Amino acid sequence: MRTKLSLIVIPIFLILIGCANDKENTQSTNGFVFTMSNALSGNELIQYKINTDGSLSLAATLATTGLGTGVNLSSQGSVILSSDKKFVFVVNAGDNSLSSFLMLPTGVMTFVGKYNLQGIRPISITQRGNLVYVLCNEGATGVSSFEGFVLSSSGVLTAIPNSKQTFPIDVNPAQISFVHNNVLVVSERATNQLSSYKLDPTTNISISSQNITTSHVYPYGFAVNSLGQIFVTEASASSSVSSYLVSQTGELNAISTLSNAQAGACWAAINSTSTICYSSNAGANTISSFEISSTGTLTTTQTAIDLGAGNSPLDIGISSNDKYLYVLAGTSDKILPFKVEGTALSLIDCEPIYVPGAAYGLAVY
Repeated sequence: MRTKLSLIVIPIFLILIGCANDKENTQSTNGFVFTMSNALSGNELIQYKINTDGSLSLAATLATTGLGTGVNLSSQGSVILSSDKKFVFVVNAGDNSLSSFLMLPTGVMTFVGKYNLQGIRPISITQRGNLVYVLCNEGATGVSSFEGFVLSSSGVLTAIPNSKQTFPIDVNPAQISFVHNNVLVVSERATNQLSSYKLDPTTNISISSQNITTSHVYPYGFAVNSLGQIFVTEASASSSVSSYLVSQTGELNAISTLSNAQAGACWAAINSTSTICYSSNAGANTISSFEISSTGTLTTTQTAIDLGAGNSPLDIGISSNDKYLYVLAGTSDKILPFKVEGTALSLIDCEPIYVPGAAYGLAVY
């Protein structure tokens, strides 16, 4: 069994700077935004506080004790929050490891540990209950895989024996996510498929798989709701978002698809009521919005906002109160804050939040 490499608990006191209206060193219930530096010299988790007007203030920077790659990971889910907002997980693609952090009720973060992976180049993480799974994409000539861990109440991860699942061919995966308690879904760009994996409830090891060819080519990131509906960006020539239904047994069925006529739709986020889906379109420097019916059908698409040249949008995330959307702008090295106004977005007027040049991944609540 793999062992945990390090266990360090470091209290981090919040430093509130940037475009904050409230300069006091107090915690906010408005939520937080997380990204990672992805630096070759040493990866770091970067935490921002959401202020009452939706602007951000730097809260903490914590070493993951792992290494980044210094380059785009081409994935969704490299930094995630646990469903109970108690833990944050970060991939260290430069040394093939995973780091976990505990978030106290006050918002103060503490490092829990770093864990070696069997797979090479982790790019995406998912968590459901006491299970954490990690997707690795070794690259165009490598072998992709995923593997699982059991999550303790303190944030410690223990590798699940024999859980590593290797793809038989290079599928160039972009994301892994739980859709149900024992069902994982992976987007595969090289095969233009979504694949589901049902886990044995006793061993937590994959016992069956199913797949579906996506409505358009190059499925990338996706967002999941509580009904088993997933909303997938497909970076075809005109780009699109498609919705699919995943059953408790892992069966996948297409619901609907809509083109957004934008280039490079890669990352997806949905609001808490599953009525709006946003896609970030890296090739067009835009964010698109899609209205969603109660059955998961995409009904309307429009350009929610044009970010302008030089702001290639990467990962996106919506605050838990649905008031704000945050965009990691990879070319300009910023996190851009937007106020959500129906299906439209408006940039919040505040001092810019700059991130390290290799920063990647975004988790918001």
